[in-house]
Amino acid sequence: MPTKLRRENVFIERFLSAYEDFSWSKAAIRWLDQEEDGAVEALATRADGRTLAAEHTIIEPFAAEKEDFAFFSKAFLDIEKDSNLIVPGRWIETLVPVGILRGRRKPADRAAMVQGVHDWLRANRLGLPGGFSEHKVSIRGSDGKSYEIPIYLRVTPIPGKGSLTVRRQQMEDTLSEVIERALARKLPKLVQTGADRHLLILERQHMNLFPSRILEKIEAQRSKFPELTSVDEIWILETMFYDREGYLRFERFESGELASSLDFRGAELLDKFENRVVTLGPAANRS
Repeated sequence: MPTKLRRENVFIERFLSAYEDFSWSKAAIRWLDQEEDGAVEALATRADGRTLAAEHTIIEPFAAEKEDFAFFSKAFLDIEKDSNLIVPGRWIETLVPVGILRGRRKPADRAAMVQGVHDWLRANRLGLPGGFSEHKVSIRGSDGKSYEIPIYLRVTPIPGKGSLTVRRQQMEDTLSEVIERALARKLPKLVQTGADRHLLILERQHMNLFPSRILEKIEAQRSKFPELTSVDEIWILETMFYDREGYLRFERFESGELASSLDFRGAELLDKFENRVVTLGPAANRS
């Protein structure tokens, strides 16, 4: 069945409202993926007959990031609620390797892993060395066998009552794999759509996933994806602060340098950078 309306449609509408000096702001948009399975997301047509096809996708910082965070957030984040773990004058950052829960499908095994880390912190928090250190935590599985998992700690002196956080630590770089899957899914339907211009919009939701890394991985796979020659522009969409504050930032790079950008707060344009000129939008003037 055709897909339902998604927030990506909002992103594309906002982008077109200011793209190319506002020349696409009144274009009629057809959401082709709602009309036909496997179609490109948007086909915009201007009054002069010019057309533009746009396809959007989220680039995760590593393979299965969303699944991994779902496992992690339901389990390890509860450790932070234990105020008895806090040591006055120290910020204890606990870093759990990415993907450590995904191989443990039984709820009892996941619970044992989380409890093991929790118990280890309770027993060792007062004697932790300053700075960065690696430790092994012993876990007893549901089959009765014991095994060890690594955790990483960073201890920083801070004023006041102290703090303890539990976060994930990325242990391997799988961005090339993420990019390859995204291009394999998105490029064919984008370039096969009849249009005067074809745009690929890649969304990043994490501060540590830099546009330069995304574009570097794409360039490394050009020989594998000849369809890239038919893509007129690749834009990086930054949405880290969208859900909380309504901010969107679109960026396009040429030879590693920023060539164009569009910044929005809600539906209003804050500013745009185009042809080496920065123009403030009405929303910026009211800030």
